[in-house]
Parts: sequence; C-alpha cells; structure tokens
Amino acid sequence: GAAGALTAAGLGVAALEMAQIHPNQHLYFNFLADRKTPERLWIRYITGYYFTELRQSYEYLLRQTPATAINMEKKYHTSILYLGKMILPAADRRRFIYDPSRDPDFYLDIKENATQRDLPEDPFPPVLHRFKVYNNTVLIVSTPDLSRVDPAVADAYRALHGAATAGEPVARAGGYEVRRHGQRLVWVKEACEPGALMREFLLKLYPPQGRDYIEFEAYGVRFDGKCLGAMRLPDFALARVRLGQRTLGEGMVWETDIHL
Repeated sequence: GAAGALTAAGLGVAALEMAQIHPNQHLYFNFLADRKTPERLWIRYITGYYFTELRQSYEYLLRQTPATAINMEKKYHTSILYLGKMILPAADRRRFIYDPSRDPDFYLDIKENATQRDLPEDPFPPVLHRFKVYNNTVLIVSTPDLSRVDPAVADAYRALHGAATAGEPVARAGGYEVRRHGQRLVWVKEACEPGALMREFLLKLYPPQGRDYIEFEAYGVRFDGKCLGAMRLPDFALARVRLGQRTLGEGMVWETDIHL
C-alpha cells in the first residue's frame, strides 16, 4: 500500500509537470536538475523527440506572417523534420513551401543535443523568438531578412560586414570570401544571388586529439544585395577547421580548410 501510494504520488507530480510545460511535455523529468540556470538542461540532456516540438515554431510563423506561402529549407519538408508540420491542419501545412530560387523566410534552430554547448551563443542571424522551458531554450526562430528586424539590429549586422571585410581573407570558396574577425569566422559574398542562403553553412571543428570532429550548422543574412554569415569559434584549441555549404539530399556545394 505504501509503495502504491508513493508510485501514484510520483505519477501525479509528473502528470502535473507535463500539463504545465505542454507542448513540451516530453522534456525534463529530473527534479534534481538545476532548472533556474539558463541553458543547463539542454546541455545535460537530449531534448528532442522526433522533432515534434517544431510544431510550436510552425504555429508561431503562421501567426506572425500574413496568409501567404512561407519558404522553408528543404530539410523541413523531408525525413523526421516533416513530422512537426504533419501535426498541423492541412490548410496550414500547404502554406509552407520549398522554393530554392529564393532565400528562406525563416530559420529554425533546435537545441537538441549536448554537443551544442561546445560553441558559445552568438546572436547570428537575428533571433525573432525563443521558445523556453524552465528558462532553457529549446527552439529558436531567426531570419535571413534584415527588413524583418529592428533597424538598429540591422545596422549592427552591416557594421559587422564592414569590420570583417577590412582584413585579409583566410579562404575563398563557392564565391564566398571567408575572413577571421576576432573570435568569429565570417563568410561574405558581395554579389549574392537569390536563393544563395537556402543552403545552410556547415562548420567542422577538429580537436587536436583524435580524428573525430564536431559539426555545426550556421546561417546567413542578406542585405543590400550581399550575403553575410558568421559563427563564433570556441575557446579550446583546434587542429583543423573546415567550412562548407550544403543542402540536404544534394550533397556538399563547397567545402574548404580554414587556416587560422
């Protein structure tokens, strides 16, 4: 009887928590974890479950945009990333399209695994909204279109472009110049055609020991006919850095070594 009562109490507490954090009820059931410190939970635990949490970002985009088509990267129309959209009503699903001839309207970033702690947070591209559970980010909605953000924010990105292009490039590939600006890698294309940002950038970091690497996706912004991307480098030592641009199902568009 005592064991049954304790079990029922534990299930009741879990059910209450699931109701409180809906639609993220599949996350965080360790009551011993530090919930108040930002970003502690996703550093320690896998937070994604077949990417069903994407539904809330789709619903946010539907609310924030007029009743027009929303262009998304190809990966959000394929594989398990498609499941988050399949939960939506059919009329809403049809508003999300893939048109490679123009840039995506928005980017979605899922904080799904512990390796993301190895790179510091960087406000690039401009963040429109963060979805949080217990003060921990699980989803980020950002945009490559600076016309959607505050003018002061857009000016900051233009200033980064000016500062980054003042120095010598560390690599060239795919029509981009890759430059080092402080603790950032910055890639710039001065004459940037529509659709160039549909392919996300890929950063591979190789630690000094071993042959494994840590892989990250990075995104760019467009303004004044230019494309600009950036990502902060970690503080730990690196034996090798590779930067490329790819799209799911079409292979690597370009990839090159960065000499830091």
